[in-house]
Amino acid sequence: MKRVAIIGGGLAGLTSAYALKRRGVDATVFEAASNPGGRAGAAPYLLAPDLFRNTFQLINDLGLSDEVISISPHAGQVYKGRVYRYRVASAAGLLSFKGLNIADKALLPRMAYLLARYSSHLDFYHPERGLEFDDETVASFIKRELSQNVLNYVAGPLISTLFFYGSEETSRWLYLVLAKHMYNTRMSTVRGGISRITSSLSEGLAVITGRAIRKVAADGDSFNIDGNRFSDVVVAVPGDAVLGIAGLDPLLDDEDREFFRECRYQRIVSISVGTERPLDGSCYAVSIPRVENFSAATISFYDYIDSSGVPNGLGLLTISGGGPNVSAADLLHDLQKLYRIEPRSVNMFEWNSGMPKFPPGRYRQIVRFQSRKRRPGLFFCGDYLMGPFIEGAITTGMRAAEAIGV
Repeated sequence: MKRVAIIGGGLAGLTSAYALKRRGVDATVFEAASNPGGRAGAAPYLLAPDLFRNTFQLINDLGLSDEVISISPHAGQVYKGRVYRYRVASAAGLLSFKGLNIADKALLPRMAYLLARYSSHLDFYHPERGLEFDDETVASFIKRELSQNVLNYVAGPLISTLFFYGSEETSRWLYLVLAKHMYNTRMSTVRGGISRITSSLSEGLAVITGRAIRKVAADGDSFNIDGNRFSDVVVAVPGDAVLGIAGLDPLLDDEDREFFRECRYQRIVSISVGTERPLDGSCYAVSIPRVENFSAATISFYDYIDSSGVPNGLGLLTISGGGPNVSAADLLHDLQKLYRIEPRSVNMFEWNSGMPKFPPGRYRQIVRFQSRKRRPGLFFCGDYLMGPFIEGAITTGMRAAEAIGV
């Protein structure tokens, strides 16, 4: 009889446990924090269902489909220290971007042409079909095919707003997949917040919180964790934490060890700010291009995204930035440069392993990792194995569960 230990109670681990439970497999989730869910609750919205298909299937399975609400596609972008607002429901919205001149705008149809030309190779669920595009950075690709301004005000902000790091350290394959699905932008959220997904997943699962698993021991054809035997182990911690679990290193080959050593993450700092009234009121988020020299990458307005979660008439936003030196004071200073603000409340959140990085060549490493055989009963999941989205965590969690036989 199968008995599975899942190390890590973030979205990937919870999804794996939920999928196993639906098949009648006993699973126990060990989570180091006081509450399960990991970083999922920090996500303000979901991208289109054609890119987030497993996320929306999970939402349906959890009975939350009626709680999905669409977000009106109005966003802002900072240009020369001011916020300008645009309708971003389609590629046509790019034509009004302040940072683009006539020559830049004339080049935008070329991006549509390239996406159409490469489309059959751009499958988020099958990166092996497009590894020829995992060969250079977004910055190099956009400057060569389009222009510096398109990089500064279109491609670069798309990366930094979603992932909090730069186009110069991101594979063009990830950007092309994302751009393919952003030409007809549809965004949504779950009423009450994305954390409702993890809360619903946790219901009925065996989740032990406040328990950091520091050692896994091979025990014949099974595993021993804290004196308990398990037939299978799913490691669902961030990729840069895997080798920190004693006992895993001897179970991996040299290539796997090198794969985990090369897992890189961006540190993220966010400040949640409550205000007496909505601070903007006309857009769901503001992107801040890196050329503006702010510490912040984005501002998300929760009072616009889902007003049901904010007391009537009040405002609530989150301003976030990534990097080793970003501080709460920096972010608050950036916010005050853009808006006149008198906060009712300020709360800071920090994730040292906030967002996995995917530099050129990383998807080649992932494909090789996924194809290698390793000790029976040992599985891994997490967004670092697919892409820095909620969808990456959910999909890899499902795949880990599917790989475990009944």
